[in-house]
Order: sequence, then structure tokens, then C-alpha cells
Amino acid sequence: MKIKKILTLVCVSATFIITGCDDDKTIGLPPTPPIPSFDVSIKSRTGNFEVIQEKTLTLVGVVNFSAGISSNTIYSWTVDGVVQASSDTVFNFVNPSAGEYVVTFTATCEFGTKIAVSTVKVCGKYANGIFVLNEGALGHENGSLIHIDEDGNIAGNVDMLVNGKELGITSQHMFIGNKKIYIVSKSTDPEHLRRVVVLDAETLKETADYTNDLNAANLGVCNNIAALENEIYLTSSNEIYSFNTQTKAVTKIKNGTVSMMRMHVAKGKLFAVNGQYVKVFEEGKDTISTQIKFDANIRSVAHSGDGNIYVALAGEIHKLNVTDCSIMATSTLSTGTVAAGGGWSSANQSISAKGDTIYFYSSTSSPINIYQHIFSENKTSLIANVSPFLPYTMNYGGVAISPKTGNVYVSTIGSYGGYASENAITVIKFEKGAAPGANAIKHVEDYTGYTRFAAGIYLPECYE
Repeated sequence: MKIKKILTLVCVSATFIITGCDDDKTIGLPPTPPIPSFDVSIKSRTGNFEVIQEKTLTLVGVVNFSAGISSNTIYSWTVDGVVQASSDTVFNFVNPSAGEYVVTFTATCEFGTKIAVSTVKVCGKYANGIFVLNEGALGHENGSLIHIDEDGNIAGNVDMLVNGKELGITSQHMFIGNKKIYIVSKSTDPEHLRRVVVLDAETLKETADYTNDLNAANLGVCNNIAALENEIYLTSSNEIYSFNTQTKAVTKIKNGTVSMMRMHVAKGKLFAVNGQYVKVFEEGKDTISTQIKFDANIRSVAHSGDGNIYVALAGEIHKLNVTDCSIMATSTLSTGTVAAGGGWSSANQSISAKGDTIYFYSSTSSPINIYQHIFSENKTSLIANVSPFLPYTMNYGGVAISPKTGNVYVSTIGSYGGYASENAITVIKFEKGAAPGANAIKHVEDYTGYTRFAAGIYLPECYE
């Protein structure tokens, strides 16, 4: 019995000693270090992942290390699986071709490999900026296209540069929509028949030439153009025709008389002007859908920015609901008048808009006054008379005001006879927030030698 008690006591004591030793050992060791980890991501120095072809987008690989990570890390980049030259965290992405590209950034160290993936969109080099359409000398000179990008770089005859082909004789109008540019030429010379040419809006690569189809349909000389999804609308002697790009059928639209003023598309409908009327056309219909009459002749039409359109008379602007074709609101100018379209100025667009703010000019002859109008407040202010800043006095090709940048573009010539050498596209920029007037003008730039009787200045931001 005593022996059992002694053995029990020894066992308990031994257990206590062993347990106590373990506790002492645990307390005496430092805490277990965390397992090293890291993560990677890709950022763009511009804040977005879009870039114009042939221009540089700087990408930065960001590596977030935890404690204990070795600085001996290897970096690499790929574009669509192709390894790039950069072995740093910075990669200057440049690509000559428009499209979308998958970019990966890889970081490798003794603790593993991590990969970040982003998609970069390369836009065509003509995706931003403005276009000026040259009609050429009436009846015997090919039209051409001029482009000025947002950095101020100008290129003439870009359609020829990209496609190796001239536009038709006497290009008259241009329309931007469906990510395409549609150009119509009078093309009275049978050896240079290029009547309707369609270009990609970003790259200017030619996607279609409908000359033979229009000739087969015996459609007369056309001088205005617009497009819905599958139909191109053309005017000939003020009558409007639809050309179905799939069936190649040409249909004369009943009650479709319209002026040469620029046509606009909003929410799948085409809006054209004839005097006091806005006429509405819809795809697949051989007659107008409806028409809206105003109290005076319409001087210009522009997109409102919310899917509807502004219709400008001389001294007031109406906002037209494109869904039910009702007048949503009317605003009265407190000073100035909207320049009239029609005739030689038919390709001009007197107004442009950015939300509630509308820009317009009063005349294409001196003084060319530029105004800003706040629609909801009936408040109009004169920004500047730009005439003193123009190298030539004869406006030919109109005036355009970018709602995106506020820049004013004016095309002038010295004389009809000297159009080839005495011509300029003048760009006028304003100080941001500066008071209206000449002191607000920040910069004036003249591009000479590019226009050949300009047939209008076109800003992609003014289209749907």
C-alpha cells in the first residue's frame, strides 16, 4: 500500500516537473514570425488605361511588401503574352495599332510569384481632336480631310495618308456616328466618282464605298448625309433618300424635304431641318415619323448632352424631347443672336452644348462674336469678338466651338482666287475662369496652307 502511494506521488511529481519545464521553454522563446507575403497591382500615371495609338501610356507596377520580404525581387512585363524589354516597375506602353491589349506585371522573389493583369485600350490616333472637311475647288478638285488633335498637331489629307485614295470631287458634308465617319461628295467627274465613303472614326481606315450602289440606283447629286444603324440618309435637291447598307435599296422618303443644315441622330431617330420644321425619320420607314413646327426659321440644332437636342432660333433656344417630340423647355437669349445656317454656311453648326451650357456665334462675318448661354437661367454673356485675331477677313468653312474644351475654331481665306495659299484655321483658347472679353484669350494659333475651301468644321463631341 505504501509502495503504491509512493509510486503515485512520484508520477504526479514527474508530471508537474515535465509540465513546468514545457511552460518555461514556451515562455522563454520569441513569438513565431508571420509568413512573408506580398501583393501586386498595375496603375496608370494618367489615371486611366486608354491611350492614342503611337502615344505613350506610362504604367507602374505596385508591389506591397510585408515585413521580412527581400528587396531582391525580379520584375517583368508582357503584352498579350509577349515579354517586354522593361525589367523595372515602370513600363512605357506604346502600340501603333488600335485595339485592346492584355498587360501583365510579374514580381518574383524567394517567397513566390505574384501577377497583376490589366487591359489597355489603344484608341485610333484620330479619336480625339477635330476634323475640317475640304470640298476642293467646285467641280474639279478632290475633297480631303484635315485633323487637329488635342495636343495641337495638325495633319492634312489624312484620308489619303491612311487609305491611299482621294475622296470624291467636291466633298460637301460629313457625319459622325456608329463609330464611323460618313462623307458625301458631289462627284460630277465620272473619272473620280467617290460619292459616299465610310471611314472608321478612330483610325480613318476605309470601311465602305457605296459609289457603285448609288449609281446603280440612279440617285442624283447628293450634298448632305447622316446615318442610323443600317441606313444612310442622303439629300438630293432637298429631297431625302434612305440607302439601306444591307439590301442596297434606295428609298425616297415621303414628305422628306429638308435643308442642307446638318442632321443629327438621337436615340435611334434622325432629326433634320426645313425652315420652321424639325422633321423626324426612323429606320425602315418610307415617310417622316413626325414633324415639329417652331415660330420662326430654325438656325441650328445640337445635342443637349442628356440624349435630347437643342433647337436654336435667332433669339431663343428650345429643348426638344426626342422620345415624344415635345418641347421640354425654352430659354431666351439675353444678348446676341444665333447665326443663321443655309446657303454656303449650310455645313456650319451655330451652336454646341455641354449640359446646361450652350455656346454659339452670331455671324460668320466681322464681328464674329462668341457667346455663352446658361439655358436654365436665360443668361447670356459675350465671351469675345474673335475677328481681330483672324489672319484673313473672309470666313469660309464656318466657326465651331468645342463644348469639351471651350476652344474656338475659325476657317478663313484671303480671297476666292487665292484660296490655295491664303487660308488659315485659327484656334483660339481661353483662360479657364477668366472674365469674358479679349483679356480672357489665352492663346491663338494659326494653321496655314491646309484648307481648300473648307466645307465645315466637325467636332466628334457634338455627335451622339
